[in-house]
Amino acid sequence: MAPPVLIGDTTTNIAPLLPIAAGAVVAVLGYVGKLIVESWQQWRTRQTALQAQLLRLQALLKASRAAFQVQATVRDRLASDLRERLRSDLPPHKGYEGLFSALYDQMTPGERSLHEIIRAYTEFALRPINQAILNWLDADVHYRGLTRGRGAEIGLPSQLNALDVHLRLWLAKYEAWLPKHPQHALVYLEDEMQHGVGFPRGLDEAVADLVGSWSNGIKLPDE
Repeated sequence: MAPPVLIGDTTTNIAPLLPIAAGAVVAVLGYVGKLIVESWQQWRTRQTALQAQLLRLQALLKASRAAFQVQATVRDRLASDLRERLRSDLPPHKGYEGLFSALYDQMTPGERSLHEIIRAYTEFALRPINQAILNWLDADVHYRGLTRGRGAEIGLPSQLNALDVHLRLWLAKYEAWLPKHPQHALVYLEDEMQHGVGFPRGLDEAVADLVGSWSNGIKLPDE
C-alpha cells in the first residue's frame, strides 16, 4: 500500500530548490563583498588625494617661508648699509619700505644692486608662490570646511580663510605697488604702514600638526 500523502507537506517540492537558493545567497554575499571592497578602495583613494593636497600646501608654505627669510636677510643688509653710510642724515621714514623708497635716488651702485635683488625676490619668488597658494585655496573644498576631526580641533579652517584674505590683499597691493614704481621693493601688509592683514600666525604649525597626525593613525574626517 502506498504511504498516505500529507496535506501541506512540501518537502519533496522544496528540496530541489535548496541548491539554487544557496547559490543565490552566495551570489548576493559576493556582490555585497565586492561593493565593500570597492567602497574601501574609493575611500582610500580619496584619503590619499586629500593627504597629497595638504602636502602640496605644506610645500608651498615652506617655499614661501624660505623666500621670505632669504629676502629678509638681504633687506637687513641694505638697511644696515644705508644707516651706516648716512647716519644722522636719514630722512623720516616708516619701516623698511619707507626707508628704501625715501633713499632710492641716493643709493650707491652696491645698494641699488641689493635693492634690485630684494625687488626680484618679491616679483619672481613671493608673488608666484602666493598666487599658487591662493589657487590651492580656491580649489579646496575640504579643509576650509572641516567641522570635526583633528583639523577642526586645531583651527585649520579659520586659519586658511584668514590666509585667503591675506593673499588677496597682498596680490592687490603688489599690482598697485610694484610694477610701475621701481623705488618699491617690498610688499608688506602688517608693518608700520598697516596696509592690510598679516599672514595668519600658527598656520605652518597647524598644517604640520595635521600632517604629523597621519603617522599616528589619526584618519582624515569625511565630509
